[in-house]
Amino acid sequence: MISVKRSSHNPVLIPERDNSWEKTAAFNGSVIRDGELTRMVYRAMSSHQIHHGHPMLLSTIGIADSADGVHFHNRRRFIKPEKEWEKFGCEDPRITKLGDTYYILYTGLSGYPPGPDHIKIAVAISSDLETIDEKYPVTTFNAKAGALFPEKINGKYTMALTVHTDRPPAAIALAQFDRIEQLWSKEYWDLWYQSYQKHVIDLQRSDTDQVELGAVPLKTDQGWLLIHAYIGNYKTPPMTFGIEAALLDLEDPQKVIGRTRHPMLVPREYYEMYGEVPNVIFPSGGLIENGELHLYYGAADTTVCLATTNVSELLESMTKKQKAQEPVRLRLIRRPFTWIINFIFSIVR
Repeated sequence: MISVKRSSHNPVLIPERDNSWEKTAAFNGSVIRDGELTRMVYRAMSSHQIHHGHPMLLSTIGIADSADGVHFHNRRRFIKPEKEWEKFGCEDPRITKLGDTYYILYTGLSGYPPGPDHIKIAVAISSDLETIDEKYPVTTFNAKAGALFPEKINGKYTMALTVHTDRPPAAIALAQFDRIEQLWSKEYWDLWYQSYQKHVIDLQRSDTDQVELGAVPLKTDQGWLLIHAYIGNYKTPPMTFGIEAALLDLEDPQKVIGRTRHPMLVPREYYEMYGEVPNVIFPSGGLIENGELHLYYGAADTTVCLATTNVSELLESMTKKQKAQEPVRLRLIRRPFTWIINFIFSIVR
């Protein structure tokens, strides 16, 4: 039986009331190890403001550092709207390092209020996580939740993305490139989109549900661990948010060789049930260290939280026969006062 443990320090990142650009929310963090540090890029939501003539909460992308993966400091704004294709916001980053270069895929909003045609994937490139060297629009169609695999597969750069997030049914699909420059090639994506159904990873159990990519795929000795959001009753609310996982073949990542059949996590704690968008949890980052999966997720579209589970137990549960699979046992660390105290402190501060 899988045991998933929420951190007693949750939330590990909360809005910073002294920074107007992240005063309302700081959530959906994606993480990477950088020497002794855990670096997190995250979606930050501003206080109310007028932006290009529209009253709104503007989303930008922040970055923060941690020595232990729990306590984050040195917070600063890292990616903000500068181009027409991201004019109204930069959302939900996912960071991958390839060679000496960091690639941060995120959602760029080109219109407000944003409709499907305004919501597409973009990329920011950095050599040092101090400055952004280049930025490009990526998809030519509605898509979100994109991430590059942390290494080439069969000699090709590989990307997972969620197509039609705002024109459901959405689907998680794969794209591969001979050259990294194809990642932001309009010609490549126009051609890929004509037959995107051929590239879909089949994870949806019902036509009324929605799937979206969560963390950057993590390599294990048994396959690629793909953490994703599974949203039940997406077309017929109330929606139910859960975090699930799939195991993909190392050489052919479109092939699913194992998966969870029950959520690893569902909204249960105060910090998941109350916030900007109540009863929402969304996986956004992951690390495997010392045999444990460290799963970072957004809670109520307001904060970043952390949960851990044993990788071997998780993989075993995903690959054994379905009739023998047991539901996930959630070990809840109920410390609502930690969240309340942190939140009150942030307001007073």
